[in-house]
Amino acid sequence: MRSDGLQRYRAVFLVGLLVACAAPAAAQPADAPAAATGVVSYPASFYAPGQPSSAREMIERTPGFVLDRGQGVRGFAGGGGNVLIDGERPTSKSAPLDSILQRISAETVERIDVIRGGAPGIDMQGQGVVANVIRKSGAASSQGFHLFGKAYADGFVGGFVRAETSWRSGGLSAEAQISGRSDVTSDSGDGKLSRTRSGASPFEVGDFDAKTTSRFLQFNSAAERRTATDVLRLNVSADRETSNRREIADLTGAAASRFQEVTRIRGGDTEFEVNADYERPITGDLALQVTGLQRLERETIDASNVTPRRSQSSIESARSSESIGRGVLRWTQPWGAIEAGGEGALNTLNAKAALVLAGQASPVPSSNVRVEEQRGEVFLTGSYRPMPGLALDSGVRVETSTITQSGGASQEKTLTFIKPRASVSWGLGDSQIRLRVERTVGQLDFEDFAASSEFEADSVTAGNSDLEPERSWVTELALERQFWSSGAAVLTLTHGKIDEAIDLIPVAGRFDGPGNIGSGTRDEARLNLTVPLANLGVSEATLRFTGTWRKSKVTDPVTGQPRRISGQRPFEGQLEITRNLPALKSTLGMETNLGFEETFYRINEIRRVEEAPLIKFIWDWTPRPDLLMRFQLENITARERVRTRTVFVGARSAGLVDFRERRSTGLSPIVTARARWLF
Repeated sequence: MRSDGLQRYRAVFLVGLLVACAAPAAAQPADAPAAATGVVSYPASFYAPGQPSSAREMIERTPGFVLDRGQGVRGFAGGGGNVLIDGERPTSKSAPLDSILQRISAETVERIDVIRGGAPGIDMQGQGVVANVIRKSGAASSQGFHLFGKAYADGFVGGFVRAETSWRSGGLSAEAQISGRSDVTSDSGDGKLSRTRSGASPFEVGDFDAKTTSRFLQFNSAAERRTATDVLRLNVSADRETSNRREIADLTGAAASRFQEVTRIRGGDTEFEVNADYERPITGDLALQVTGLQRLERETIDASNVTPRRSQSSIESARSSESIGRGVLRWTQPWGAIEAGGEGALNTLNAKAALVLAGQASPVPSSNVRVEEQRGEVFLTGSYRPMPGLALDSGVRVETSTITQSGGASQEKTLTFIKPRASVSWGLGDSQIRLRVERTVGQLDFEDFAASSEFEADSVTAGNSDLEPERSWVTELALERQFWSSGAAVLTLTHGKIDEAIDLIPVAGRFDGPGNIGSGTRDEARLNLTVPLANLGVSEATLRFTGTWRKSKVTDPVTGQPRRISGQRPFEGQLEITRNLPALKSTLGMETNLGFEETFYRINEIRRVEEAPLIKFIWDWTPRPDLLMRFQLENITARERVRTRTVFVGARSAGLVDFRERRSTGLSPIVTARARWLF
C-alpha cells in the first residue's frame, strides 16, 4: 500500500476541479429558487428515480452535501450535526442523527432545502451549509420493517433487524425506532505477524487471527405537540452495546520453539437519555426556546493478555452523566436575525481502572478518579442579509467552566474563553463563495483524566489531570459551483493555528498519556463532487466523490522535532457510482472507501495503521412500492489492514531500535441481503 495519499489520489482531485470549473451553468431542480439566494430546494420527485426509503437516503443523494452526524461534545452548541427537520435542529444527543433521519419515511418528505450561508429564521450554529428536511403537512402514518443478513467466509452470519413507525395528525406527531445488530468489526480477519531485529531475519513469525463481535440494541423515540403558538418536543433514547474481541498469534521463535500470544477483551456500554424542548413566540418577531436534557452512561472493559514473556489483565469501569439547561431568545426580521441566550451544564465522570502484571497489582497514574465540571456559556449572534445572495454572520460566545478532580490527583481549575466568529457568503449565479474566521476551543475528554489499557495495541495509557483544552484560530474558504442538471462541486480549504495542541506525552516517566504539546498548525482541503453522468453519455447515472486531505505540524515532545499530529489521517475518501434502471425497477451501484493511514507517536514507539480500499457492489430491486430488496457483494478485494510498530530501546530520541513488528489481517468477501417492507 502506498503511504502518500495525496499523490495516490491527485488525479481524482484534478479531474474534479476541471469538471467544476469547466461545467456549464446549472439547470436547477424543478421548483428550486435561484442559487444566489443561498437556498436550493430539491423536491421529492428529484429523488424518486433512486427509490429512497427514508430521509437519510435522500440526504445522502443530495448534490454537494455531506452528512455531518455531529460531534460527541458536552452541551448543545456545535454538536448537533448539519441537518434540520422542519427548520429545527434535533435536540437528542444519544440518538444518532442518521437514526433520526431513518425514522422519517421518504413518502412523508415534501422537499429538502440546502441552505448555504444562512436564511431568515434558520439557526446555522456555526455550520456553513445545512440541509432542512421539510415534511408534508396533514395527517400521515407509516411503518417499516428492515431485515439485513451478512454471510462471512468463516461461517459467521451477522446482520440487523429494525422496525420504525411514525404518525401525525393535526398538531400531534410521534416517531419511534427499535433496532438490533450483530456483526463483526472491520478490524477483524486472518493474517500474519512477524517481529525482526534491525537488519536481521524475523525472530518471531507466524499466523495471526483477530475477531471482534459486536451486538447492539437501540431504541429512540420522539413526540411533538404544536398549537397555534407553542411547540413542545420530547425525546427518549436508550442503547446497549456489547463487544468481545479475541486475538491469537501462533508464532515460531528461536530454535524453532512454538508458542501462542492471546488477547481477550470484553466491553459493554449502556446509555440513556431524556430531553424536552419548548418554543413559544413572545411577540410576532421574538421567540423563546428552552431545552433541558439528562443523559446517563455506564461503560465497562475487562481485558487480558498472555504471552510467554508476561501475563497482564485489567478491569475498567466508568459512569458519566450530563445535565443541561439552555435558553435562547430569537428576534427574526426580513433582513436577518439576532439570537441571545445561555446554557448551563453539570457533567460528571467516575472512573476506575486496575492493572495486574504477573499476578501483582501495578499502579498507574489516575487509575481512580472523579471529575466534575460546572460549565456556563452566554452568547450573542447576528445574521444580516443586505441583498439576495449576500449573507453576513457574526457572534461571540463566552464560556467558563470549573473542573474539579479527586482521586489520583485532587485539584480544581477554572477556565474562561471568549470565542468570536464571523462569516460571509456571496452567491454569484450558480456559484458561491464562503469565508469563515473563528476562535475555536476544544472540549476536554474526561476519559483522558483516567488511566486505560489497550492490550490489543500493546499499550497502557496514564490519565493526566493537567490537561487544558486545545485552542485554534480557524480560517476557512469554501468555493461551490452547481452545474448541469444536478451537479455540484464544493472545495473547502481550512487553516488552523493551534495553541495547546493535544497529543501523547510522557507521564510519570514511564507511561504515555494525553497532554498539551504547545503550538502548531492544522490544514485541510476537502472536495465534494456530484456529477450527473447523463451529460457524459450514461443516462440515469451519478458519480459522487468526497476526498479530504490533511496536513499538520507540531513539535514532538520526545525528540523536539517537527511532525504530524498523532492519529491524523493524511487522506480519506469515498467514491460512489449509481445507475437507475427504471424498466427493471432496479438501481445498480458501486461504493468504495478509499482507505486510510494513521501514525501514533509514543515514548518508545512509532505505530502506523494502514487500511486498503474497500469496494462493494449493490443491486437494489423494488418489485412493488412497499418492498425493497438489496443484494450486496462487499469487500471483493479482501482488503488488507496492516499495523506496523517500531519499538525503541528507551525513548525514541535516542534512536536505538529494539525491534520492528508487522501485523496484517484480511477479511474475505462478504455477501449481504436486505429486505424492507413498508406498511
